[in-house]
Amino acid sequence: MLAADYKILPESMESDELAGYFKEFLSEYSDKPRTLPALKQLYELAYRQWDTYESVDEDIAEKLDEYLRSAINFKSYEIMDTLMSIVENLSLKNIFHYIVDQVDDIMDQSVRELIQEADEEYGDRIDDIFGDLDDW
Repeated sequence: MLAADYKILPESMESDELAGYFKEFLSEYSDKPRTLPALKQLYELAYRQWDTYESVDEDIAEKLDEYLRSAINFKSYEIMDTLMSIVENLSLKNIFHYIVDQVDDIMDQSVRELIQEADEEYGDRIDDIFGDLDDW
């Protein structure tokens, strides 16, 4: 049973409000198995954070990076697809580069292609994902 269902949160939220939910997630899930349902809850928060056009707090980003590193499963397309969406929405560059660096050792072809496509799509701007907004 999930402690909170972040899917029911409003679509549009402020970054500081979301920070509380990220902390709640980390408190609730840090000592539990890294399951797909848990990652989908985190995805809901990451999706809303993306819509703020602001980076997640650095301290929270570091904790999420640790959490996601321990959730990596290169044998599961579904887990990696959800995980990569979270990484992109939160611009977690350290884990992104770590995952991309592992691509040659990944045996599952679909997971390897998923990561290669992500690298092609946003790998060159993951370090400053909102930088393109300055041009608007």
